[in-house]
Amino acid sequence: MENAVVVQLSLEPKQAEALLLHLREQFRQTLQEQWYADRYRLIPEGIRSGAILNDSPRLVAQKKALGALRVALDQAQ
Repeated sequence: MENAVVVQLSLEPKQAEALLLHLREQFRQTLQEQWYADRYRLIPEGIRSGAILNDSPRLVAQKKALGALRVALDQAQ
């Protein structure tokens, strides 16, 4: 990614856990809403989440943030 935006953030473990839970719940709700939307209903289940992610930069960013938070929390323990 040539034009990647890098974000550094210092959080206490409790704050990071709270943010992780919040982002996870937002991600789950949004993916579930899209899962049953008319636009994706006819896409086979095995590739539906990929199709949704391809159309949603926000969900991709949330997924990356979730992964980064999980790794950071694991390393902090």
